[in-house]
Amino acid sequence: MSFISDLGKTDCRQDTSAGSRKLLLPVNDSPALFSHHTISIGNNTIHQICMPLADTAVLHKIGQIHNIFLPDNIRQSRHKRQTEFIAGRLAAKYALLQYDYSNFNLKTGSQGQPLFPESLQGSLSHTSNQRQCLAIACVQKKQPTHRFLGIDIEYRQHQSIMNEHKSTLTLFLRTAELRYITEHSTDLPLMALLLFSAKESIIKAWFHQYQKLINFTDIAFRSYRHSYLNFLIDSPLTHTNPQTAEVCFHCTKEKIITIAYI
Repeated sequence: MSFISDLGKTDCRQDTSAGSRKLLLPVNDSPALFSHHTISIGNNTIHQICMPLADTAVLHKIGQIHNIFLPDNIRQSRHKRQTEFIAGRLAAKYALLQYDYSNFNLKTGSQGQPLFPESLQGSLSHTSNQRQCLAIACVQKKQPTHRFLGIDIEYRQHQSIMNEHKSTLTLFLRTAELRYITEHSTDLPLMALLLFSAKESIIKAWFHQYQKLINFTDIAFRSYRHSYLNFLIDSPLTHTNPQTAEVCFHCTKEKIITIAYI
């Protein structure tokens, strides 16, 4: 049986991470709750923050307590965007603790990318619904033996967009990919969301390596091995030798997380 038809049976499960814990932050005598836990995916540890959509005053208090600087464009943005920003920075703070960065404040680069300490490589992602925000972070040392990485997280409920607006599939899938998942998948919206997330991760990993962005359609799904998806990147930067990418995924009833290595 192909992984596409078996995805919902064997890979999608409830999180049972032993690293899960909830943190209570007292704000004006009322606790604001968010939770943190870790997930091992591929060769790395992912730090996840789950944060309910609290009111702006509580949200900004969380930022102050944890020394998270909000740029002007974030302060002036929608409440949902502010929540995603703070949750992402909280996830990054937990990820940086293992490298003894207890009070590092991430700045933002010219392309919107988080700027981690020079000796480290890191990636962030977030997703939201009407109730809460999920944010993840992953950090590793820059070493010759470490591949470039990127991560992404998506709520599975967002696969309804793929189902209701099938024309969006051509924005990130090649014709051959769309034909393949249409013919082989028993859950096309789920598989489309997984490939979307995988390509998002690859685009981030590619940027870490080359400081340039590529398009979704520069990336082609090739094969599946165990819990890894394999892709080929055919971009002008690869010249005559397309580059390969490997993506590991973690799928539960609530979300999809992908981590790409190139």
